[in-house]
Amino acid sequence: MIRYRLFLFLPILLFFLFSCNKAKENIFERTFFIMGSKLEIKLYTTDEAKFIKITDESIKRAKEIDYLFSNYRDDSVLYQVNENAGNKTVKVPKEFIELTQLSIYYSKLTDGAFDITVGKLFNLWKSKGDQNELPSKQDIEQSLECIGYENIKIDEAKNEISFNVDCIKLDYGAIGKGYVVDEIMDIAKKNGVSKGLVNFGGNIYALSSPPNKKFWEVGIRKPGSDNEIISMVNLKNLGVATSGDYEKFFTIDGIRYSHILDPKTGLPVKDISSVTAVSKSATESDVYSTAISVLGFEKFLEMEKQKDLGILHISKDQDKLVIKMSEKYQKIELRK
Repeated sequence: MIRYRLFLFLPILLFFLFSCNKAKENIFERTFFIMGSKLEIKLYTTDEAKFIKITDESIKRAKEIDYLFSNYRDDSVLYQVNENAGNKTVKVPKEFIELTQLSIYYSKLTDGAFDITVGKLFNLWKSKGDQNELPSKQDIEQSLECIGYENIKIDEAKNEISFNVDCIKLDYGAIGKGYVVDEIMDIAKKNGVSKGLVNFGGNIYALSSPPNKKFWEVGIRKPGSDNEIISMVNLKNLGVATSGDYEKFFTIDGIRYSHILDPKTGLPVKDISSVTAVSKSATESDVYSTAISVLGFEKFLEMEKQKDLGILHISKDQDKLVIKMSEKYQKIELRK
């Protein structure tokens, strides 16, 4: 359910399940391991062959996205961009341009709380965390000079990208999983499937509800718990994602630091256990669960976008959890 790095694909089929429901529609489920996370595809259809076709196309699509945006492959498009775009223009596939433009759009909406140019800063914290030492103030300041979505130059006509600052490193980890989920859902809809749910490591999109039900009921795990649910939401044609510090973090000298970094200060966010965002797409939910972790709940309420987002904000006050919900989230929460 956490934001993390993008896309080392391990095509290991975990299981394939078939069962029947009373409405004579069949639910098919297929689960894969991707990037160390599970990709679960659940679809309702009367045609098993159609389901297999959709999931095969989905895995192929995920591999294509992995090739474009992976930080862990030296043959990925992203690797080539990060290595070269600070010194020259790099020609890239149109899809790379489009997701980059979308990322810049969200950076503007969130006043830079979401920013794909945090790659160098993230690498700094990861490297120092592996050495069990904190980054120096000087190291952080130098990394901050390499952040700024406004320094990305795009030539849309030529499908070329370059950077105004040569040390910029892009990282799509706070948008990538949601993007994969939305692409898979598009494949399902193009093949005539309207009921289903995709879950990629806690990034979820729910299509129309299962037969004989009004919604998909999705549980939000309590921070720090393996199986306790702190909230339930009713979803239908909505995406949901959660970012937090209870699964992915840096540990330095026994102190845990969030893996979510503030692009303006260069520091991990503090006292935020988790932020869950519900929105019109899995991509947008992915983005805002990270951005609001950086901004905080009060600044979120000042955003024009706040009326369109369901937000569950859980922070820490010593040993207590403080829960805040946006108006839209309260409307979709399944009351206990």
